[in-house]
Amino acid sequence: MADLLSDDVVEKTLNGLDDWGYDDVYRRIQKEFIFANFESAATFVQHVASIAGELGHYPEILIHKESAVTVTSSTAEENGVTEKDIALAESIEILVTG
Repeated sequence: MADLLSDDVVEKTLNGLDDWGYDDVYRRIQKEFIFANFESAATFVQHVASIAGELGHYPEILIHKESAVTVTSSTAEENGVTEKDIALAESIEILVTG
């Protein structure tokens, strides 16, 4: 099991990750990504699925508004955010920023 991170640690860590937000009510992190079209959004989802498989940690992924993708992550066993969620967010940021 991964250790639950405090709200303060999560918020400070997310300061270094562009536009990731923390929902302290549901204890999860999330970010919306906007793409040029549905096909680009779907390709992004495939890449995120690959990253999640490598890390063994699986986020909620929602395609909406035709070309937007929202990625939401928390660790169910800990009922909140852990290093697994942060590692996933960091890996997704590397994907989108190169």
